[in-house]
Amino acid sequence: MARTPSSKTKLGQRLIEIRGEERRVDYCARLGLSASTYGNYEKGDRLPDTDILAVIAEANDINLNWLILGEGPMRMVKPDVVSFGGSGVDTEFSGVRIDIEFFARVFETVGRTYKEVGARIAERDLARLSMEKYEEYYEMAEDPQDDEERQALMSLLHKRLKKQLVTTPSDQAKTKHQV
Repeated sequence: MARTPSSKTKLGQRLIEIRGEERRVDYCARLGLSASTYGNYEKGDRLPDTDILAVIAEANDINLNWLILGEGPMRMVKPDVVSFGGSGVDTEFSGVRIDIEFFARVFETVGRTYKEVGARIAERDLARLSMEKYEEYYEMAEDPQDDEERQALMSLLHKRLKKQLVTTPSDQAKTKHQV
């Protein structure tokens, strides 16, 4: 009798749900992922990076918002607009345009910054904060497809967020600059 997989995290539970009854080895072979690493994602011992999340979502027709946050429908609704080109995919769902590559960089920058300063953040809060920062910094971009500009914006995000995280509460009251 096979053991019922369980996870320490809600993301891990969603990954188990997506895989369903398919054997992990077969599932991972189909997706081109390491079965042992994926097992750590399912158990909640490690968090997948944004590239892995994108592969899982795309291969299984899963709503990335549901995968990361557990919110919205599990399955993708047919997009109104999907255009391939540049360094990422722009997808529009219900009038909201998401540049996946730009979001991935924001998500990685926010996660890396928290880790660098030794601050902890729950996966749901990381996803929400990343989406907030995505909206803020995407608006700042003159050409979000320009790698140089993306790099500069991520550097700015890293610097501002790091400053916010290491600033003491009394210093925050004096500071008018928001991340």
